[in-house]
Amino acid sequence: MAINKKIREVVYQKYNGHCAYCGREISYKDMQVDHFKPLRTLEPDNKNANDISNLMPACRMCNHYKRANSLEVFRKYIYEIPSKLRNDYIYKIGVAYGNVIENEKPIEFLFEKVEKE
Repeated sequence: MAINKKIREVVYQKYNGHCAYCGREISYKDMQVDHFKPLRTLEPDNKNANDISNLMPACRMCNHYKRANSLEVFRKYIYEIPSKLRNDYIYKIGVAYGNVIENEKPIEFLFEKVEKE
């Protein structure tokens, strides 16, 4: 189901033009509307699927990587990126020369930081 323009504008403003996940600034035209609770996990007749509370502004990169996964699966995927890269020869050279700095930490999304404020 397509999200109408009025709803898209409200979604865009939820985090002042930033991706709800990584926090990067996104233009309105580049924003993708993500279903926080993936549609595949909801009943087909669920009226709240497209409720504003279930819609998040996302950059293309985050929306693509999250796909139809839950937030915790997405968080796990992001957290595991360094360990997946460690076997790559180019990555190892980058670490050895200080061009790549590993910074493993718990993953906290922008919307979670905003909720704490």
